[in-house]
Amino acid sequence: MKQVEIAVVYRRYTLDEVKRKIVDVLQGAGTGLSGIELAGMTGINRMTITKYLDVMHAVGLVKKKKTGNVNVWFLQSGVADIEFPVNYVQVQQKLIDAILIGEEELARRILLSVLNSDVDQVRLLTDVIVPAVNTIGELYSRGRLDKSERTFLLSLMLELIDLVKFNVRPEEQKRNASVLIVAGSYDKVHVAKSAAVAFLALGWNSIYIGDVEEQIDPFFDIDFQRYISRVWSNRHGMMLVCIFSSGEGSLRFLSSTAKAMKGRLKGELRIAVLATQELQAVAEENSDHVAKDLLSLVEWAERQYTNTK
Repeated sequence: MKQVEIAVVYRRYTLDEVKRKIVDVLQGAGTGLSGIELAGMTGINRMTITKYLDVMHAVGLVKKKKTGNVNVWFLQSGVADIEFPVNYVQVQQKLIDAILIGEEELARRILLSVLNSDVDQVRLLTDVIVPAVNTIGELYSRGRLDKSERTFLLSLMLELIDLVKFNVRPEEQKRNASVLIVAGSYDKVHVAKSAAVAFLALGWNSIYIGDVEEQIDPFFDIDFQRYISRVWSNRHGMMLVCIFSSGEGSLRFLSSTAKAMKGRLKGELRIAVLATQELQAVAEENSDHVAKDLLSLVEWAERQYTNTK
């Protein structure tokens, strides 16, 4: 009798596909499911499903309960309602809802759920994080939040920006693309830090200095220029200084100080500013570009880099 060899071909799944299947199945399983049950119901072999369950457990998307010798898996709250592919408007609203009721862990799980999928990390910052920060500011200005609550929520947003940073996965590291980001007023700290992470995600060498408004004095220009010279002394290519400020004094000081560095570095220095509409004229004095928002800033920078290669 002739033997027939059967080749078994195992399909390779992306993390997004596996996660979607696991979430769909666990969403309707109030009592949880074992790895064997999940493998059977998703059509994914047991070894693969176990590997991805461990990944999802490590980042807080699922939880497990030991029953005898079997791990029973459950969804963490807040994960089941996220649509994949990612709907950024939906994620933004769910994140805002979570932070406004003080649900820190839920906010982190929502963000982690999205980060561990095929997400556009720049859009996560421009379409989710920055609008959430703006919402907090608007609620405070309308008297819907008091100072303590606003401070708490803004601190939480900084933690969430760091969470995005620690999960950044640039497709490639750009050659000779450096950006230095500085905030000249506290109200621009969150968008400035988001910008630093966005550039990091795009493969730039990205440095975020922080808020220097309180540090500015008659000698700070020397300090700032010395720092730029030190971190970029041996770099070539595109060098971008991004200034975020709603204060006229700090904006003019930082932009003029950065402009004075042109011609003193090995690379090609550009200066970009993101300020309030009222400071448009001041922003244009010493800059190469005045951005209306974070996304337009990043897009302009990417074009400039392409043109200098």
